[in-house]
Amino acid sequence: MDVKNIILKECEILRRYVDRGEIPGACFSIVIPKEIAYSSYGRKSLVPKETDLSSDVLYDIASLSKVVATSTMIAKLIEEGSLSFDTKVSELLPDFRYDDVTVLDLIVHTSGYPADDKEYKKCQDKKELLDFIYRLPRTYKKGERVEYSCFNYILLGRIIEKLKGDMEAYAKEVLFDAIGNERIMYKAAEKGRKEDCAPTEVTEARGVIQGEVHDGKAHIMGGVSGNAGVFADIEALSYFAQMMLNEGRLHGEQILSRETMKLFRQSYTEGLNESRTMGGWYFGDKSTSAGTKVSDCCLYHTGFAGTSIYIDFARNCAVVLLTNAIHPNRQSNIALIRKNFHEQILEYIDRM
Repeated sequence: MDVKNIILKECEILRRYVDRGEIPGACFSIVIPKEIAYSSYGRKSLVPKETDLSSDVLYDIASLSKVVATSTMIAKLIEEGSLSFDTKVSELLPDFRYDDVTVLDLIVHTSGYPADDKEYKKCQDKKELLDFIYRLPRTYKKGERVEYSCFNYILLGRIIEKLKGDMEAYAKEVLFDAIGNERIMYKAAEKGRKEDCAPTEVTEARGVIQGEVHDGKAHIMGGVSGNAGVFADIEALSYFAQMMLNEGRLHGEQILSRETMKLFRQSYTEGLNESRTMGGWYFGDKSTSAGTKVSDCCLYHTGFAGTSIYIDFARNCAVVLLTNAIHPNRQSNIALIRKNFHEQILEYIDRM
């Protein structure tokens, strides 16, 4: 596969959206097991001033934090026997009141928790938000349907903390160190990397959000949360995707075992409204913003700020897209952009 030629095709597709002002800019990559090609086009920021984009810019990857960081940490805990899919959440978190919910329910969003509850905004700190989630009523029965909810992954982050003490340190240990800590991190601004970050939304309450997590729940959690909080550049996420294609191996290091990687190649929500697998990834689901050309053995996930990762085990390739689509506001139709982008790229790959 000539990934460099595909990158030229990607650039052509995204250039139209940037030139029409639908997104500020984008970094994007094509990944195969032995090669990565990436590029960028457009602007890093529009306000308070226009700034050119480069491929080393850090993006708030939003909910991609779930599948990149939290998923990897949970998979490692399963590997070492600290928990399993069947472990009851209440056994690990005594304040959690639903005795029927398992770790797998949190992973694939079948716990019964609602998609959101804006009352969380009244919480002042991490403790108050966790107490709010523990008290939160469910909106349907466990296992009845897939309802994507950040609350599930905040709880998974709390489980990681319970077992390992420090979620950020554990992320570094199991993944970030192998990728390169200058490329992927939590709390970028606190690490002196604010100006290296693409800003996200401009809000009345927070002004230009740059180098601090945009997601409101993760912000209350202090910037390190199971649902969001990771900042990464295109190279970092391309390495992650390459690790997934290489049976869990990256730069000569076995990040996840081959046995663990098998968990990502099957749906755990058969017969429900969405197909989800380990880590909360969509699995072979043609109803997503990745479009209708996805294979039957692929992973896909998005982040609210404008990011996405598509990993195709059938085609043996991955596509990473990073854009701050909500900068300076939420007027971009990022779902349509993603759909057109992935369908055109996959069509181009299939013709090669």
